[in-house]
Amino acid sequence: MRLAQTMDREKIEQLREALSERQIAMEYVPTGAEALARLQELIPMATEVMTGSSTTLDQIGFTGWLKELHEAGKLRYFRAEVQTIGDAGARTSNRRQATLAPYFLGSVNALTEDGLAVCSDASGTRIGGYVFGALQVIWVVGINKIVPTLDDAFRRIWEVALPGEDARIKSIGGHGSEVGKLVVFYRESEPNRIRLILVGESLGF
Repeated sequence: MRLAQTMDREKIEQLREALSERQIAMEYVPTGAEALARLQELIPMATEVMTGSSTTLDQIGFTGWLKELHEAGKLRYFRAEVQTIGDAGARTSNRRQATLAPYFLGSVNALTEDGLAVCSDASGTRIGGYVFGALQVIWVVGINKIVPTLDDAFRRIWEVALPGEDARIKSIGGHGSEVGKLVVFYRESEPNRIRLILVGESLGF
């Protein structure tokens, strides 16, 4: 986790209002630890959960917490399942089913000051859940991802998010990453479906 940044209350409230107009509910917590505690309140036991590949969720300890609950039989965590499936077809089937999970969590690659959320994906698994499939979507977003404009958001994807994710994948023996799909969330059609937890720290890429 990187050093905390600062964001004044007025800007936080302006962003909250901008997101609310787009039917995305935002709440602010100062630290990643508080974000984890909030997620632990929001996710019920005996449910099904999916997360996109998310350094942010890894950094705050959420994915580790989900794996523990999955292994204890307290909820179903699709991502933990797919990592144990050897057959490629079965993995794809599991990932498709996961886009319909009651809870789909992750982050976005950039968030503009007027509330546009921009997300890139290599395969489209997390975008599929974000856009429509999942019943409830929760994003955890560090304030390092806030940018002034949509042009800045796209620039951030190519200059910050993609190089960071590419390096991460290669560090664990993968071939690297790519931008296969891009989506801009202008407005959510279902009130209360998407929740964004803004964290006053630098998290993720």
